[in-house]
Amino acid sequence: MHVLMIAWYGFLTLTGCRLFGTIQDAVDLLENPVTMQGIYVGLDVPMGVDTEGTVLEGGAQAQAWVQRTSTDGVETAVGSKVSLVSDRAGSVKLSEEEGYWIADGLDGLEYVEEDDIRLIVDIGGERSSIGMSTPLGAVVNLPENHTAGTGIRIDMRDQGFDNGGVIVASLLTGEEVWRSDYDVQVPVDPDNLLTDVGGEVFLPDHLYAVGVLGLTASTETDLQGLNEIGSGMLTGVMMVHLVSTLGD
Repeated sequence: MHVLMIAWYGFLTLTGCRLFGTIQDAVDLLENPVTMQGIYVGLDVPMGVDTEGTVLEGGAQAQAWVQRTSTDGVETAVGSKVSLVSDRAGSVKLSEEEGYWIADGLDGLEYVEEDDIRLIVDIGGERSSIGMSTPLGAVVNLPENHTAGTGIRIDMRDQGFDNGGVIVASLLTGEEVWRSDYDVQVPVDPDNLLTDVGGEVFLPDHLYAVGVLGLTASTETDLQGLNEIGSGMLTGVMMVHLVSTLGD
């Protein structure tokens, strides 16, 4: 089932400032040159599912992209210190990789629903941040035993989410078999909260993991010391449901 987490982070992974706007005017950015984008996603798997030794073992994950703009252009703010601070789960430092910063449950990161969090970047002693509250997981009605060839409608509307997505993975083959459309340049897209998974996805004698992720997006008022062009954050918890056609 580790493919499910790999697929979802691939869904949201960025290359540069694309998630919350596009840098169109570098001159404006020079007045406030730091931009930061972040993703903070929790994971909720059913009781009895063993995630040890898989990518899912890491549980929650936080990832950040920090950039600075100068007359020479836009570049990653190498050497910045990034951490995620939670009112209820403490502080975790994100490790710097090539072009981004990242931490997961193996680093002590924990996703707590309805928690006040802050993604903080320290660049040469100057701090900037994005503050948010984490949402509850999406409540959806999925059948544990399902008829092969029959579609499933997943409805996350009216639960306070700004965006969302669905991924289906086969637990027998370990492969992702379907994912909903998602545009990383449009962080607020309520159309993604109602998803129809076609019947052709669900084959006979199969066991599937269906990951459902409702997301909330930061607003301009959540930003401190960051340029609103190209800065922002998405957060939510992926609820994993088991759907079986074994008895069909």
